[in-house]
Amino acid sequence: MSRLALIAGAGALPAELAAHLPDRPLVCAPDGIAPEGLQVDLPFRFERLAPFLRALGDRGIDTVVMAGAVHRPRLDPALFDRETASLVPGLLAALQGGDDAALRWIIALIEDFDLRVLGVADLAPDLIVAEGVLSARAPGPAEQADADRGLAVLAALDPVDVGQGCIVASGQCLAVEALFGTDAMLADTARHRPLREPQTGGVLVKRAKAGQDLRADLPTIGPATIAGARAAGLTGLCLQAGRVIVLDRACTLAEADAAGIALWAVP
Repeated sequence: MSRLALIAGAGALPAELAAHLPDRPLVCAPDGIAPEGLQVDLPFRFERLAPFLRALGDRGIDTVVMAGAVHRPRLDPALFDRETASLVPGLLAALQGGDDAALRWIIALIEDFDLRVLGVADLAPDLIVAEGVLSARAPGPAEQADADRGLAVLAALDPVDVGQGCIVASGQCLAVEALFGTDAMLADTARHRPLREPQTGGVLVKRAKAGQDLRADLPTIGPATIAGARAAGLTGLCLQAGRVIVLDRACTLAEADAAGIALWAVP
């Protein structure tokens, strides 16, 4: 029988994923990260990544899933073991290529230690949004047009591995998600919208990047996303079906309905 390790980042996703699993996984987390609602069994440091991965095999782990937010760490050169230090040039080169390139490098490294890597969609498909309208209100023509524009913007950014979201209102791209994530993009939009038209309306579009390895860093929304969208004056959220995680779905949909926000997923 497979033994699973959950490499947990910040936020609610690790606990929600663990609740969907038949058996409790070995919960691992980078030093300094405390996933919400989960006790960490095995903390680790990125400077000692090789010994950590070897320790998983020693514990009988054969499968790994990654879930939750992990920001790029500050590395302490004094803490590296020799084997992990030898990996640093490859990691730094991958980081220059963007988040997806870095995650591909990490997945390949985990597999080099004879560990299988699965994604959230493999283990808890119910967390992934299906095509259709999720909210009480369906999007109107203007919102659908903004969503189409947003999807085109994100498709144009695919080759440079920039982000998984953008905001479009009246056909204008107000913001593109970059390193600081969706919450920061929404907060920045809320701060700047009073300064120019259109001051309200618009759609947040979330989708995976073309060619992205879907075993890590799937786009994720939850109640906080709805709160941020409401503060930014948005009226719609368009998601990519089969590629976006919806956390605490009942609460997320209730918050969207209370805010009058249309929430839907497209192929």
